[in-house]
Amino acid sequence: MAETIIERFFRVLSSQGIDSALNLVTTDTVFEAQGPASIPIYGVYKGHDGVRQFVSILQNEFDTEKFEVRKSIENAEVAFAFGYMQHRIIQTERVFCSEFAVYCEIRNNQISAYKMFEDTAALSSAYKIF
Repeated sequence: MAETIIERFFRVLSSQGIDSALNLVTTDTVFEAQGPASIPIYGVYKGHDGVRQFVSILQNEFDTEKFEVRKSIENAEVAFAFGYMQHRIIQTERVFCSEFAVYCEIRNNQISAYKMFEDTAALSSAYKIF
C-alpha cells in the first residue's frame, strides 16, 4: 500500500528535518492541536513559521520514545491517520502515552490543514508536578 502524505510528513520530519518536511506543507497551512492552554503544544499554528514553532515545541518539550502510525488512508482532498505515541515530558520526566488521530486537508499534494487529536487529560497529568 502506498505511503500517505501523513506518513510521508512524519517520516521526512523524523529523518530529514523540518526544512524537508515543509516541502509537504502549503505556505498557508494551519496546524492545530486542541487542548488546554496550559500545555505548550496546544494551539493554532499558521504557515511555515507556525509549523516550525509547532515542531520546535515538540522537540523542546517531549522526548519521543515511541511513535507509530497504525492505519492511514487518503484521497485527493483529505487524509486520516490513527496511531500510538509515547513521549517523556522533559520538564517532569513523566511519560505520556496515547492513541492519536490526525486529520489533514490536502491541496496540490500538500498538507493545507492538520489537526491532531489525543488524550488531553493524560498529557495534562504528565505535565503536573506533584
